[in-house]
Amino acid sequence: MGQALRQSMQNMTMRLSWMLVLGTFLLLIGLLSGLGLFLLDQSANALAELAPHAGATGIEQQQAFAAIADQVRLAIFGVLGAAILITIVVLRGVSVNVLRPLKRIVAGFDAMAYGDLSVPLDRLGGNEIGQLCAAVKALQQRLSRTLALVRLSSDAVHQGAQHIATGNNAFSARTEQQVARLKKTASRMQTLSSRVKQNADHAHHARRLVQTSARTAGAGGEAISALVATMHELRQRSHQITEIINTIDAIAHQTHMLALNASAEAARAGEHGQGFALVAAEVRGLAGRSTDAAEEIRTLVETSATQVDVGTARAEKVGETFDEIVSAVHQINTLMDEIASSSQEQSHGIEQVNQAIAQMDQVTQQNADLVRQDAKAADQVEAEAERLRKAVAVFRLAPEVEAHFTGNHFDEAADWMESLTPEDLAHSIRARHRRRAA
Repeated sequence: MGQALRQSMQNMTMRLSWMLVLGTFLLLIGLLSGLGLFLLDQSANALAELAPHAGATGIEQQQAFAAIADQVRLAIFGVLGAAILITIVVLRGVSVNVLRPLKRIVAGFDAMAYGDLSVPLDRLGGNEIGQLCAAVKALQQRLSRTLALVRLSSDAVHQGAQHIATGNNAFSARTEQQVARLKKTASRMQTLSSRVKQNADHAHHARRLVQTSARTAGAGGEAISALVATMHELRQRSHQITEIINTIDAIAHQTHMLALNASAEAARAGEHGQGFALVAAEVRGLAGRSTDAAEEIRTLVETSATQVDVGTARAEKVGETFDEIVSAVHQINTLMDEIASSSQEQSHGIEQVNQAIAQMDQVTQQNADLVRQDAKAADQVEAEAERLRKAVAVFRLAPEVEAHFTGNHFDEAADWMESLTPEDLAHSIRARHRRRAA
């Protein structure tokens, strides 16, 4: 029973509550007035019964009491009329100063509950209801500003998220392309590394061959030098043989002269000198043959000497050529050493480049993963911003607020909202409702 009564009192409207209070007040006034009138009537009746027994004094007292009773009745009726008038005035004041402002405040709250922040709430006096209305109005204005800023910021976040998502998608695509290019570069660098290593091996092998060729060329140069020395020695021997042949030729010439002298002496001796003449003839023949042989030997020796000179010149030329070959081989050997060293350094450098490319590939893969995560996060932020835009779009703001926030930057709109006074916002709201009413 008590719970039902409490529930009924909680659900009771303020108008009904005031009517019950004032009705109770009127009822009490009526009861008291009726009781007073009843007591006056009872007193008047009792005095009327006692007056005849009291004589002239009793009658005078009865008349005086009747006059007082009439005045009391008039006062009671005046109090009843005043109470009724006060009740009507109080009901009117409560309706005008309390119930109507509360209805407007409730209507404003209902509109705000449905997302309409453009309902005007003017301040009604300086009492508590007026203060409540002013507080609700300030709340409405601050909420309108906040929602406008939230709407603008959600639009900015949505646009930024779209730009970020687009940029991340493009960056992700470029990163994927870079990963593919790095893989191709790594493959090519590995191929180049193997080729450089192969070239280094070939250069090392060529260096060994050049060293072998240098040793062989050196040995050939030494052999040519020995040949040149031998040819010079043969030339000297040829000169010695020529001198010996000249000596033999001179001896043959002297022998021939002696043979002629002997023949002359044998002719003078006659028969005794015939044997000696035969010997002289033989000696002269031997001398002639010796001279002829010496001449042939001289010719052969001179020819051999000439050929030896030609061979010596050629051997010297070949020796000089071999010297140049040996020098060139040494230079080639030096160059091959440098090439082998450079190839080795290139091989090490390319290995380091391969390691760096592998690290870059790994870092690029990690960056690609991060970019994909960022793109996913940007998509989520864009979706959240879109949901926030849809959630804020249900609120209707004042036209001036809508017009100022449309197309303006967030900071400019925020500064404008900070400079906007409550009177400006209220004026814009009232103008909007006047346009609606028109």
